[in-house]
Amino acid sequence: MRDDRSPDHRRRCSDPGAGRPVATDACAALLTPPGRGALAVVGVSGADATALLDRLFRPHRAPPAVGTAVVGRWVEVKPGTVGEEVVVTTDRQGARMVHEIHCHGGEAAPGHLLAGLAAAGATVVDWREWLARLGATAVEIEAREALCRVGGPKAAAILGRQLAGALDGALDELRRCAEADPAEARRRAERLRAAAAIGLRFERPWRVVLAGPVNAGKSSLANALAGHERSLVSPEAGTTRDLLVARLVLHGWELELVDTAGLRPAGTPTSPTEAAGIAVAHGALAGADLVLRVHVARDPSPPLAGGGEILVLSQADAGAGEVPPGAVLTSAATGAGIEELAAMIVNRLVPEERGDPALLAGPVPFTPRQIAEIEAILASSPR
Repeated sequence: MRDDRSPDHRRRCSDPGAGRPVATDACAALLTPPGRGALAVVGVSGADATALLDRLFRPHRAPPAVGTAVVGRWVEVKPGTVGEEVVVTTDRQGARMVHEIHCHGGEAAPGHLLAGLAAAGATVVDWREWLARLGATAVEIEAREALCRVGGPKAAAILGRQLAGALDGALDELRRCAEADPAEARRRAERLRAAAAIGLRFERPWRVVLAGPVNAGKSSLANALAGHERSLVSPEAGTTRDLLVARLVLHGWELELVDTAGLRPAGTPTSPTEAAGIAVAHGALAGADLVLRVHVARDPSPPLAGGGEILVLSQADAGAGEVPPGAVLTSAATGAGIEELAAMIVNRLVPEERGDPALLAGPVPFTPRQIAEIEAILASSPR
């Protein structure tokens, strides 16, 4: 294996005997999620990483070099174990060599690699610490973690900008302003707080609840918005008894759509099961970010939408009466009005996207720790 450091350095990290650890600054970490998978990646970094890898990796042809990918065999760590066929990629970050070892997924193969690295003298750490040792900021690490969990492309694009340094740059500017111009610092912090109202929802999608009388078409509407048969649809009244939750993406944003039991006027006789479903529906309404109040379009006197609600008139293909201002006329059977409704939902949940597009194009805090950091910077500013 090629190593461009001094011979003395290589002797210090040379193999003193099978399985015997040596003094090394190298650290190793599992860089892919644990559990089943086709592929796993183990990272090893440090000024001594290349010399340490020499003890454990046997390339089939040319030795690893910066910018290359090399196929070879991971050698036995202890008697009875079998070498693993792996691919090693190599890079350099400052004085630290960075190797990524690509092996079979699951737990056994990467565990075998990490055991060998630990036996050779590497310190096995969590992937976050591994990145931090390579100079990654807290924001970069948080962005990588969040990117694994968000479900909408727009949130992913925003997180990508934070990973590229948008928020770290804004925090640096905020620190400078806090010392030189406290008024400007407060203005910048207010913009960051406004952006955080969206960023903090990336991993906790908005909850949109469909509510309305029995047989108003809520389940059909839920299926039309979700794009598949998520809810059971039947002409029989009271088919939906429990909450049916679907994760979906509308106009690039992830949300939870909740179909609920049909509501009946107070005092209407119902079975115990249906009554329990109605009680659950009322509970869901209390925790909704937005309520779709669904009524049949041919109803001669539909109600007005309340605060935090959109009035949806369903089954428009069967005829429609008066359409109140702000209501949307839909038909799950024909698809009429479904796209308009989707746009209305997003406009209500993410008004900043239309009202202030620049807000989400720049730095966007997305964790409580980042908000606390902003407040700490302001608190240090001279009054």
